[in-house]
Amino acid sequence: MFETLERLILLQIGAAAVTRERVEKAVNDLIEQGRIQREEGRQVVDEVMGRARERSGGARSFVDASVQQGLRGAGVPTRDDYEDLVFRIEQLEHRVRMLEDRGSSPPAGGVEQPPEGPETPPGV
Repeated sequence: MFETLERLILLQIGAAAVTRERVEKAVNDLIEQGRIQREEGRQVVDEVMGRARERSGGARSFVDASVQQGLRGAGVPTRDDYEDLVFRIEQLEHRVRMLEDRGSSPPAGGVEQPPEGPETPPGV
């Protein structure tokens, strides 16, 4: 799955590079023929590349959505799922510590009860 994603990204990068090279070559040919001025040529290249970026943004969104759907289908938790679980574990650990502390502290009123059993007077 990750190999396919990597190939898609490399293909997109390669297509963008080839497109820019081809657009610049075509514009340079028009400049050499005197059909357009150099400044107009730069504007054309920028405009065409801007449109290409817009289209690649849509493709990138599609790839992202496909990857997310594939990961969900495989049962891989999202970052939000992970963070929610970490938060719940921290809450449970805090509750356990509170219960442990309550068990080792003296009862309310601060007076500790003597252990049950036969009473032995002090000093005997």
